[in-house]
Parts: sequence; structure tokens; C-alpha cells
Amino acid sequence: MVGMVVSLIVLWGLSSVYLNFSRGSQITTAATQLNQDMRAVMDIMVNDIRRAGFWENATKGANPFTTITTNLEISTSGNCILYSYDATFAGGTPGVVDSSATFMDFFGFRLSGGAVQTLAPTANLVSTSTGTPCGTDAVWENLTDQRAITVTALTLDTIGSKCVSYLPATYDQADATTFTAWTTTGGSLQACSPAALGAPVTYPAASNTFVETRKINITLTAQSKADPSLVRTLNGTVLVRNNRVITP
Repeated sequence: MVGMVVSLIVLWGLSSVYLNFSRGSQITTAATQLNQDMRAVMDIMVNDIRRAGFWENATKGANPFTTITTNLEISTSGNCILYSYDATFAGGTPGVVDSSATFMDFFGFRLSGGAVQTLAPTANLVSTSTGTPCGTDAVWENLTDQRAITVTALTLDTIGSKCVSYLPATYDQADATTFTAWTTTGGSLQACSPAALGAPVTYPAASNTFVETRKINITLTAQSKADPSLVRTLNGTVLVRNNRVITP
């Protein structure tokens, strides 16, 4: 009898150890997948947004990928971004903003239904206006796997973007009186927008040239489907390689 009792105690102890180990292993696996999935989608967003405004075989003159209708734009909700660049790798005509169902130079990301989505190649957009595209389900595809993680928040802003305004005839980089410069302090508007937080109260004349250095901050929050108590937040920063030049 004593031996049986001892055996039962040992078995109970081993069972407890196994269950605890199994639970710990499940948590580790879920946490690893959550971290990897979030990092993967963040890397995709950062690397692609960085291309905004790229112009193949650029020539002197206005960049067709940074105009009012093709420039990078973040929705007022802050969870959707649209932009364009010369995606010559996908076909189309270099130097031309392609917007057909076959070749499209418009791209974007948004949060919808617990997933980060990317703009579908067949979206056939003609503008980066975030109104209709950001609210249309038919032109988006999931980037994250909703069976594995639920994305609870995606926030984008332009804090830290810079704008310099000057007259080319009198501009001197060493003389601060020949130009006006500011940095955005909040929100998602472009730095050179008169309504951007951080823009001067007395806005420079429209006859000036404006150069915009764009910085996009991304915050992503998600939780594991296997263990909803596992929640992670990841931050990313994009320094867009192509400055935007606005001429009179």
C-alpha cells in the first residue's frame, strides 16, 4: 500500500511537470509566431513605403509620383496609407503613373477586420486620395494570417517630417533669413501642408519653392489567437528616400 501511494504521488508530480512544460511550450511557440508575424509585416511596410515617389529615369521637372493626386497620403483615421512609385519591376511604362488593372503604380496598407492588408494589384486606382480606397474591401488583400494573430491597432503619422521653403534666387543654406524651415509635431498631414502641426502661423508665399523630407512612423499592436493574453506592440520608422519638391 505504501509503495502504491508513493507511486501515485510520483506519477502526479510527473504529470504536473509535463502539463506545466507543455503549457510553457505552447506559450513560447505562440509568442514566437506573434513576434515573427509582426516583424515580417512591419518590414514589408517599411521597405515598400520607403520607395514612395521613386521616378525611373527622372528628368528635370515635376515628379509625376509626388503630385497632389499621387503623393503619399495617410487617412484621417491614421490606419491607412496610400502612395505611388514607378514600379518598373511590375511592367508598365517607366516615368508614367500606370493605373490600369494590368499595371499599377499605386500601393498602400490598411487595418481592417483584425488584419493588416495591402492594396491589391488589380485595385486600378487613379489617385492616392484615401477616402474611397481605404474603405473599400474589394481592392485589398490580407498580409497577416487571422488564424494566427489579430492586429488590434495600426497607426501611422508624419511626426518628424520636415519642410523647407525658399526663393531659389536668394536661397543661402548658411543664411537662415533666406528660408523658412519647420518640423511636424503631430498628426498625419504632409509637412509642407499649411495645416500641418508645426507649420508656421505666417505661411510662406505660394511663389516659394518647398522641399519636403518625409518621415512615417508606424505603430503595430497585435495579439495571439492561440493565447489572447499575449499582446505585443512594434514600432517602425520610414525615412522616405525621395524628397518631395513643390514648385510654383
